[in-house]
Amino acid sequence: MKTVSILGCGWLGLPLGKHLAKAGYVVKGSTTHASKMAQIEEASIRPYHLTFAPDLEGEAEDFFDSDVLLINLPPRNKDGQADFHQNQLLAIRERIESSHVLFISSTAVYPANDEEVTEADASADCVTRGGIHLLEMERLFSESHDIRTTVIRFGGLYGSDRHPGRFLAGKQGLSGAHNPVNMIHLEDCIGVIRAVIAKDIWGEVFNACAPLQETRQSFYEKAAVALGVAPPSFTDAPAPFKKVNVDKLLRMTNYRFNIERNYWISL
Repeated sequence: MKTVSILGCGWLGLPLGKHLAKAGYVVKGSTTHASKMAQIEEASIRPYHLTFAPDLEGEAEDFFDSDVLLINLPPRNKDGQADFHQNQLLAIRERIESSHVLFISSTAVYPANDEEVTEADASADCVTRGGIHLLEMERLFSESHDIRTTVIRFGGLYGSDRHPGRFLAGKQGLSGAHNPVNMIHLEDCIGVIRAVIAKDIWGEVFNACAPLQETRQSFYEKAAVALGVAPPSFTDAPAPFKKVNVDKLLRMTNYRFNIERNYWISL
C-alpha cells in the first residue's frame, strides 16, 4: 500500500487526498491553518500543521516518510524577500525522505508566442506575478540526483468554487476572441495525478490541460450562460496566445480527459 504525503491541502490537495484515501492509499496532508486539521482528518487524511516561513515551523514527525511526496505550494514571495519561495522549496528539499516527488507547476513557464508549446518549450524568462522563475523552482527537484521527480504543469484550473463563468463575466471589449483555451477541471487534475502515481512514472515533465476544441470567446460565453451571469464581449483585436500540447501526457499515462460534458453545469 503506497503512502502519499501532500504538502498543501488546499483547493487541489484536499480533494486529491480524499480521492487517494478512498482508493486505498495511506495519505498524509499538511496545512498552514490549524483550523483545517479536523477537516483534513475527516477526509481520512492524517493531518499535519506545517508552515515554511521559509524554514519549517511545526512538528513534521513522519510526514516526509512516504513513497511519494506531492509538493503543491503556491509560488509567492514576501515583500523585501525576493528569494522567499525558493528558500521554502530548499527547506522542503532538505527534509525529503521519499525518493519520488510530484512537483505541481504551471503552464506559465511558456511564453505566449502564438504557437503550440510542448514540454521542451519552457523558458527561464517566464516569471509569476511575484517575480518567481517557475522553471528554476522546478529544477530544484528535477535536477537533483537523489530524487526522482515528475513535474506536472497545469493550466487554467477550474471546478469546485472556481466557476469559469465568473472569470470574465460582464467584461467588455476583450481581445483574443479566437485564441485557444488552456483549461483543466479539478476532477481531471486529480485523475492525472493518480495516473502518474499508479503507473510509477518518474523523471518526466507533463503538460496537463484538457484538449478542448474551443475558442476563448466560445468557452467563456458558454460558461457565463451556464452560470446565469452576463457573458463577456469580444472585439476582433488579436492577443498573444499559446496552445498547450498534451500529447506526451496522453501517450505515457493513457489518461483520457472527460471533455464530453460541460463541467461548469454541475459546479
